[in-house]
Amino acid sequence: MRVARPWRGWLRAAVAAAAVWTLAMVAAGPVADLFAFPRPPLDPARYPPTRAIPLADGTRLALAVFPNPSSPWHVLYFHGNGEDLGETARLLRALSRHATVHAVDYRGYGRSEGRPSVATFVSDAIATYDFVVGQGKVSPERLIVQGYSLGTSAAAQVAAHRPAAGLLLGGAFSSLLAVPRLQTLLPRDILRTDRALPAVTCPIRLFHGVDDALIPFAHAERLLAVAPHATLVPLPGKNHRTAHAHDAEQLGAFIRALEADAQ
Repeated sequence: MRVARPWRGWLRAAVAAAAVWTLAMVAAGPVADLFAFPRPPLDPARYPPTRAIPLADGTRLALAVFPNPSSPWHVLYFHGNGEDLGETARLLRALSRHATVHAVDYRGYGRSEGRPSVATFVSDAIATYDFVVGQGKVSPERLIVQGYSLGTSAAAQVAAHRPAAGLLLGGAFSSLLAVPRLQTLLPRDILRTDRALPAVTCPIRLFHGVDDALIPFAHAERLLAVAPHATLVPLPGKNHRTAHAHDAEQLGAFIRALEADAQ
């Protein structure tokens, strides 16, 4: 007569659950890469002149500079996920009315080499800062780190790890998993802007479309809760796309506020 061993069934269930969990963790990165980095096709006619940023692994990122010799300010700009330097060239020129703009394309975007990945996203952003400041012509005391949408995560991480005069975030998300379209796709949370902001010591300005359905306004409120020294500017009637058109306006207002505080 065989003796029942219920623990064997529990063990098999535990092993199966562990296997599923491990598979989900392994798949999290590729799934995030797929949905976080939809690259537009390269349009050579719209793409601005760039120089290469050499990374430690040999990859070269494309960096565009839009100079403003009359302004002492500089901006390190990180764009959204569905655009590249060609798509944002007009916006970057608008930003350059207020400061010299340094804008980078992520891996695999535009003329940047490599393949976009959440695994290299933050380190690439910090390497971009180090390259721009390391040239000796940009002082952190006059450098604003700015990002929109996906770029806000890169900008926040840079400001959390490097000195800057200010951090300007538009259409920011608290974390990638909290974005409504990704909640059922990612088994673990990544790109935690809400964890980066408490480490940022420079002034922070957030602006966000009140009618944003892609990244709801509640994300901005969550970020303000973890960084109470930040300023939140609601944009009534604006969605995720139309709020993007306020990048230059918000940069000008932020610079004026920083200059007033310095007096």
